[in-house]
Amino acid sequence: MDSWAAVVGLGLLAAAVGVIAFVRYRQHETATLQRDVTLARELRELAGTDEVRLASVDEFELAIYQRLFYASVVGPRIRSAAWALFGTALAMSAAVAASAGDGVLYTVAQIGALVVTAVFALATLTFVAMALVHTATTPRVSFAESYAAERSTTDTGSG
Repeated sequence: MDSWAAVVGLGLLAAAVGVIAFVRYRQHETATLQRDVTLARELRELAGTDEVRLASVDEFELAIYQRLFYASVVGPRIRSAAWALFGTALAMSAAVAASAGDGVLYTVAQIGALVVTAVFALATLTFVAMALVHTATTPRVSFAESYAAERSTTDTGSG
């Protein structure tokens, strides 16, 4: 076995571990958000009519909604892009491995692997573009305008 083959194998193993760890982290983040949403509901019930506690719950919910935007809209596209990038690396490795041999079978395998590489590369670019578009165009939850309006009515009403 050549040393380059060992390096490529270790690189693919590292890429697999990296992609799996990234996807697992994102799944854990989604589970944490679901627990936070449940906690926010319970806190709202416990707050009752106390305005200070309700304001605290509102701030907590705002943070959840801002994180939820990423986890529900952008996160799945980034996870898909990571898997597609890993597929691109695997298919490219197969194409390089098939190029080492001679004959019709190796040529067909190399062409097939290159086609699969192109498909995965296109999928990667598509998912990255979708994530960027959603990041740039999807409105985020923000109560800054309502807070500013509330402050201006409070300031003008008390003076």
